[in-house]
Amino acid sequence: MSDYARCMAFLRRGDLGGAREAPSPVGVGVVDEALALRHDSNYLLVERPDATPADVAAELARLGLPMALVPDHVQGERLAAALPGWGVHRGLVMVHRRPPDRPAPAAVVREVDVEDLRAARGALLTEQPWATDAVIAQLLDAKAAIARRVALRAFAALVDGALASYTDLYLADGVAQVEDVATLPSHRGRGLARAVVLRAVDEARAAGAGLVFLVAAEDDWPKALYRRLGFDEVGVYVKLTPPARGHSGRRLS
Repeated sequence: MSDYARCMAFLRRGDLGGAREAPSPVGVGVVDEALALRHDSNYLLVERPDATPADVAAELARLGLPMALVPDHVQGERLAAALPGWGVHRGLVMVHRRPPDRPAPAAVVREVDVEDLRAARGALLTEQPWATDAVIAQLLDAKAAIARRVALRAFAALVDGALASYTDLYLADGVAQVEDVATLPSHRGRGLARAVVLRAVDEARAAGAGLVFLVAAEDDWPKALYRRLGFDEVGVYVKLTPPARGHSGRRLS
């Protein structure tokens, strides 16, 4: 199995997991009614290589799901080109394979309880135009659901004893995902994201993870930072959202 396939399988188990699955002729519907506003818990996974744009649109409508996720990048781009007006998000799956370009800056990075990050996560989510109170609550509650499927740990950089930057680490069966990397606005530009990501990578290796990865948005700048930290792109998935369906279901790092 390729590294990309292993990463996608881990995502399906953890961050992209749901409470149940619904059969579909184009793949499978992932559903979690308790997190109905979180797209990454409610989507159509397109697995049939010959699925047409009409097939995808019809299945989303039939299952009442807000988003389609296409693991095959070529197929995803083909579908996106035939669905004008749909939202398109490209997720770069990046595996840690090299030493970083330079060490992490001197910073106090500690393992913290996931709940200790809830207030900071919520505050940063309010920056997003789609972030209603209900959406924010479900994105925060999703952490508990993920923690039932994989081990979830959190790391934070502290400045003068106060939370400044953080990330999550998901672990299971020798695979680890670094997720939800964020720095509070007043502390950006100091290398703290570098510090927490590299600490998470070190902890993943110490826990026995032979494969450590993260997902970066194709159209956002953090992908360049992750490359400098030793992550290489191994694949791209495509998310397709019908017009007026809102957000991607993922907070932006």
